[in-house]
Amino acid sequence: MKFRTSFYMILLLLISMSCREDGLDIETNVFTLNSLGLVNTTVNQLVLKDNRLYAMTTKGIYVKNINEQGNFRLLGFEGENIEDAVIFSENDILVSFRDIVFFSEKEPALYRTLNGGESWAKLETNFGGGEFPEAIHDFEVHPTNPNLIYATGNQVIAKSSDFGVTWEPVWGDWQIFANRMRVFVNPFAPNEIWAGGQGAIENGFLVYIKGEEEQNQWNGLVPNPTVVKKVVFDNQSPQGIYVGWEGELAKTTDKGATWQTLFDRHEEAHFFMGIGISQNDPNLVFTGKWIKIEDPQPLELYYSQDKGSTWKTKNFPGVEFGGVYDLIVKSESGRERIFVGLDKGGVYEIIMSR
Repeated sequence: MKFRTSFYMILLLLISMSCREDGLDIETNVFTLNSLGLVNTTVNQLVLKDNRLYAMTTKGIYVKNINEQGNFRLLGFEGENIEDAVIFSENDILVSFRDIVFFSEKEPALYRTLNGGESWAKLETNFGGGEFPEAIHDFEVHPTNPNLIYATGNQVIAKSSDFGVTWEPVWGDWQIFANRMRVFVNPFAPNEIWAGGQGAIENGFLVYIKGEEEQNQWNGLVPNPTVVKKVVFDNQSPQGIYVGWEGELAKTTDKGATWQTLFDRHEEAHFFMGIGISQNDPNLVFTGKWIKIEDPQPLELYYSQDKGSTWKTKNFPGVEFGGVYDLIVKSESGRERIFVGLDKGGVYEIIMSR
């Protein structure tokens, strides 16, 4: 028996060495998929605070402890569209409401709870310039100053240091006819802001701000029509910055002087709205796609183990509505926990065991 076991071990080793010499890639990662709930719900954004996963959806704001069994718990605004949220603490939460019902008379507004969602108070705020309200589409908390938050309107980035009551534009202006900006602060260089969106004629743009001064702006960096949907940063030197567009996933390692196209999906009109990087391995990058259709679409996880140079695809055929709206990575010993918020598909956790 001992001889037979040793024989098989040697045989497996020889096969493995042969595959490597022949250039074949042996997949050693194991993936598992778990539904966390909110099926038939569109998840606008996800926020992970400690072990609490918040889902801002078209049907309210929900929370779930990722280390416990059970369903998401509604915190408020049942049946209402919540664009994004700032989680100051488990009890103190700021949310942005925007009605998505056509011809609705409900104005966009900010609401805050100080008791974990038991009650919500509408804020009197100057976001939009004071005369008319403007919807906040995206929040970003400063990585070293949690009392400083940034938010975007149609084509404006503004900052607040009083929990969202008063706002001061950093870039752009109020009430511009455009299509929803996103804003991202570089966690490894907190004086840098990267943001983008889409102009009035479906022209995608990206802007790089340092010390609240514009350093560069790109118009026509990728073919139009397009829009910036996500920016993530690795912790390497030189730093890799990944930008998800409609139709393209791009990367720069020199603050935008040059760009590398990692995915070209303009013909298919794939949106790259979810991108994440392992906290344990900066070579490991994840992304997913969304297609602007009402019909079901597959859930596909793309992952690279060489900073985006090459990619593999993991398909999950059991998910009916698999278009990825957001993606968060939580790295643990021996595994990556990837949380995806889907268009009409709720929230799933993908575990990559390594």
